[in-house]
Amino acid sequence: MTEDAAPRGTAVDVVLWPDGPWPELRERWLLAERWGLRRGWLWDHLDLGGRPVWHDAWTVLAAAAATTSRIGLGTMVTSPNFRHPVTAAKAALALDAVSGGRFVLGVGAGGPGVDSDALGGGPWTPAERAERFREWVELGDDLLSRDRVTSSGRWFGARDVALGGGPSRRVPLAVAATGPRGLALAAARADLWITQDVARAGRTAWEEVRRQSAALDEACARSGREAGSLSRLVVLGYGDERPLDSVEAFRDAAGRYAALGFGTVAVLWPTGARSRERLAVLEDVAARG
Repeated sequence: MTEDAAPRGTAVDVVLWPDGPWPELRERWLLAERWGLRRGWLWDHLDLGGRPVWHDAWTVLAAAAATTSRIGLGTMVTSPNFRHPVTAAKAALALDAVSGGRFVLGVGAGGPGVDSDALGGGPWTPAERAERFREWVELGDDLLSRDRVTSSGRWFGARDVALGGGPSRRVPLAVAATGPRGLALAAARADLWITQDVARAGRTAWEEVRRQSAALDEACARSGREAGSLSRLVVLGYGDERPLDSVEAFRDAAGRYAALGFGTVAVLWPTGARSRERLAVLEDVAARG
């Protein structure tokens, strides 16, 4: 019997890239499913790093949902920058149907840059961006939970919209957040909280995520929610951690974040230098899990 790569009860997800020909992307999804990874997430941006090919995340997820049969799928993450909650909720219901209930709608506030400027809006202050995100999440959640919705906000609205869903078909909602307003929103609305291994203010990535996790516990208490009822996912490899350098590196990182209450760790699909070596580690990690 091999030693577990992740603590028992910890799920292993992967964040994939929509940056190549569909046959290559399809093979990545099929490999991830064959290896037993729990969920595949897809970056949702109009542009990322000037890559010459960068497909629409929702379209690729639909193709991946139709190609696979077991692996979960999600957006990492959709934001108000260029998605409207009405059309995003409608697309989420379609992905829920195509995938047989395997889709999770991951959402985040988004940041300044290409995605934010593409539709001619903004620039928005941090406070405006947080308010736009709150409106987006609340309206999107309502659209996926109610038969018919009318809402008029400063940033987003809906007039007598019926998407054909309802409480029994509500798509799970994952909220990416690091600050007080976003964490309060996650505590109030999310099924899953997402964060990343990014160091801030002189703290290591682990110390910063520990701070965020404690702040989320407090936000849950203020909202009257049991903190343990909100699942937690941390993306490793986006910032300071290097979980795919070796199986031992993964085991160490996964253990440290599991100790903070994270039931899921997600790693980036390896590309570029050392990609073959890191893919081998990912396969090994999945097999041991």
